Amino acid sequence: MNGPDAFKGDASPADPSGGRLREDRGDVLHARTWAEIDLAALERNLARVRAAAGGAEVMLVVKADAYGHGAVPVAWHLLGHGVRSLGVGDSAEALELRRHGITAPILILGAIVRGEMEQVVRGGISVTVHTLFRARALARAAEKMGSRVKVHLKVDTGMGRLGCAPERAPALAREIERSPHLELEGIATHLASPGPEGVKETERQLARFRRVLDVLKTEGIEPRWRHALASGGLLAAPPGEFNLVRPGLAVYGLSPHDRVPGVEPALTWKTQIVYLRDHRKGARIGYGGTWRAPGRCRIATLPVGYNDGYRYALSDQAHVLVRGRRAAVVGRVSMDYVMVDVTDVPDADVDDEVTLVGRDGAETITVADLARWADTIPYEILCGIGRRVVRTYRRGEGAVVPPASVPATGAADAGTTGAA
Repeated sequence: MNGPDAFKGDASPADPSGGRLREDRGDVLHARTWAEIDLAALERNLARVRAAAGGAEVMLVVKADAYGHGAVPVAWHLLGHGVRSLGVGDSAEALELRRHGITAPILILGAIVRGEMEQVVRGGISVTVHTLFRARALARAAEKMGSRVKVHLKVDTGMGRLGCAPERAPALAREIERSPHLELEGIATHLASPGPEGVKETERQLARFRRVLDVLKTEGIEPRWRHALASGGLLAAPPGEFNLVRPGLAVYGLSPHDRVPGVEPALTWKTQIVYLRDHRKGARIGYGGTWRAPGRCRIATLPVGYNDGYRYALSDQAHVLVRGRRAAVVGRVSMDYVMVDVTDVPDADVDDEVTLVGRDGAETITVADLARWADTIPYEILCGIGRRVVRTYRRGEGAVVPPASVPATGAADAGTTGAA
């Protein structure tokens, strides 16, 4: 008999290793911990984003390894489904996409440093500039290589992170326009509070950005692309006012402040039970013994930990799904392992699949749940899913697709005349 009724008195199990390893089950799972990405869900989310964008071009943001979904496979797949350009956070991300054969336009949305410039120019990658100093350095790098680089001028309208002051934008734009080695391809800003609670500040930011655009227009400077809106701001401006949008999170299935209705999570995160042991009342579990068994219990060990992105803050807070039922995380999350209480899952067994994020039967655990338990934001949970977590790709309920087979024919060249 399984479950706590199987315990024999208060003695520890006779087997010193604990658990009940089933040699007859075979290798049913392929990794210690893995994430399944539903390509069909990504396609549907992209369609919803397009509808919310009101005809603006969509630049898919794949920074932070596509928010944990795998930048290269995701980029390959969605370039084959109408995406024409990609946004990344830094030069390393852009160059990795180039190394994997992606020739579509790429824009570095963040800052670059001097030592990266020649590689970026050589890769034909567009760059966001924020200061005259960086623009001139980039021009010198392009001149040295006998090349020309496309740039997007970023204006700080209230974020206070990167970007020139609005009153400095015209002079910087003129300087870029005069340079034979720079092409002013776009002008951008970034909203600090795009949700419902920040409507007034968003309106102020957009008004500052519009004034910059108006001044430039009077001087005959009209960059091809004008962009201010990411996932959280897609409904913050009239449709068509800006002709490029930069969605990230919404395409992956989380909609900040419900700005893009109907999106669905594309990522499911799983692991498996590698060890089971029955414990008597009072047993302490994990480092520091922070959890003490209130009665006889059965504890499962899972091979996932904070090295995989399952955060330490989830200790004694989170739940997982085992055979369609919730099981509490008990004790401290360690680098490589998590313990969960499966006392109320009487048929739980070694090799059972465990859902960390996703649905199992009638139960669901979301990225937002993990964020709430860890007192953080969903972005950090997704971006923190580690490299050790194997990514697999599928279409709906279809078979898992190896990453190598994800690229669609001709997808690498999709959009070479598009944004960025």
